[in-house]
Amino acid sequence: MSQTVDRRAFLGSAAALSLSAANYAGVWGANERVGIAFVGCGGRAQAHMDLVRRLQAAGEAVAPVAVCDVWDGHEEEYTSVFGGQVSRRRYAQGLYPAARKCGLDPADRRHVTKDYRQLLELPEVDVVCIATPDHWHARMTLDALAAGKDVFVERPLGRTAAQAVAVLHAWQQSQRVVVVGVQNLADPLWVQAWDYLRSGQLGHVVQGQTGAFRNDIRGQWRFYRLVEQMHPRSIDWDMFLGHRFEVAGQPIGPSPRQCPFDRAVFAQWRCYQQFSGGPFHELLYAPVCRLLAAMGVRFPARVSAAGGLYLEYDGRTVPDVVTVAADFDEGCQLLATATTLSNYPLEELIRCRLGTIKFVRGGFQVYRDDPSRGSVYPPRLEGMLTPHYQQAVASPRHETEALWRHFLACVRQRRQSTYCPPDLAAAASVLLALAEQSLEQGLALGWDAQQQRAVSADAHWLARWRQRSHHGGKPAHILGWSGAEQGCTLQPPDYQKLANRPETG
Repeated sequence: MSQTVDRRAFLGSAAALSLSAANYAGVWGANERVGIAFVGCGGRAQAHMDLVRRLQAAGEAVAPVAVCDVWDGHEEEYTSVFGGQVSRRRYAQGLYPAARKCGLDPADRRHVTKDYRQLLELPEVDVVCIATPDHWHARMTLDALAAGKDVFVERPLGRTAAQAVAVLHAWQQSQRVVVVGVQNLADPLWVQAWDYLRSGQLGHVVQGQTGAFRNDIRGQWRFYRLVEQMHPRSIDWDMFLGHRFEVAGQPIGPSPRQCPFDRAVFAQWRCYQQFSGGPFHELLYAPVCRLLAAMGVRFPARVSAAGGLYLEYDGRTVPDVVTVAADFDEGCQLLATATTLSNYPLEELIRCRLGTIKFVRGGFQVYRDDPSRGSVYPPRLEGMLTPHYQQAVASPRHETEALWRHFLACVRQRRQSTYCPPDLAAAASVLLALAEQSLEQGLALGWDAQQQRAVSADAHWLARWRQRSHHGGKPAHILGWSGAEQGCTLQPPDYQKLANRPETG
């Protein structure tokens, strides 16, 4: 298959992978403090704040310098009752609790604000950490890049394909460092698997398989708390919706008339299609990213999706079961499935002509396949198979911390090759945005690589592969269309010579 993705540009150089706090001093600018502004102060942002504060306490030249959220926020101790267990927990989210956590004065209107654009004007802000609802990611990233800031943005990179492409182009034209919050990619497992596949030992990459599964009686994402302190006087609802802001000529969110104030929409926005792709982006984004990484492919050529809202009837507008099939010009396919109605897992693997890579905790296993012997595996997994080879991979103890450390190293060295750069993240965003659109419209969609936009899928996709079969698997450029360069590898039996021969008697 195509090997057009450069390893260094993909996941960073080997030197960067080993960079730790101990040798920051040898890097240019290591003693200069990196000031971080947090935009969005919900649960995920709290984890980022805690991590940055730990790095700061450990002597790292990094500090939180500003916070932004559309909600004043709330702090309290409360009792949680779920699954037959009672526990005491602390809730602290929103603007002013975040300011206090970061050691900022809540009355400082320059560094503690509900308008993120104000933070972009501060010279002490070097990095913007964006952990807002999904529909805001692209607009805020674009504005941060335009202001000369480096960016840590939570997944997805864009709510739509057009948004993701807009961010990709802006990043390519900038000299800024951007990482998308797919912490799994801090694990060297995926690049090692890709290196193994590139060696050719398993032949042509045929199909990737991944998934994500949840099951919560409260309803997926309804576990985010609602409190009375969420009301129109404490929340800038207009800013939350984002209808006055655009990306690629389209408003990023609905108007107040289209979406009146509702604290459930505010706190549990992942349940609503205007702000989230539901399982597509919240569950499948990380698995799709890491499979694209391991397979060495990027933008799909054709995407179709199936699914629906089959059980979680609680007012949500995102599906609870989805399945995606994405086909690539390199001559391979990615299958991804998710549900919020069952927690039973799926094997994560990559099938190749000469074997399969299966991802397991602490590494990957290789199962050889010999097409000269026909089928050698059982039709269903009724027991564990014995791998022919197993490669152990030392995973980081804390993936999010590893992602941050590598990102900060890239910021200091002015390298754009983060663990999850926009070129990889944009491909995942496009794939899943097309899948969501496919389900909404009931149609398969194609991706025009030249125009970088979605197009209607038609019979052309399968027809051109049939054309190639008719020409004996000759390389794609001979047939005048872009695609895989892998020729036919079949070893036909002698009797196949009788095919396509006119009768003479």
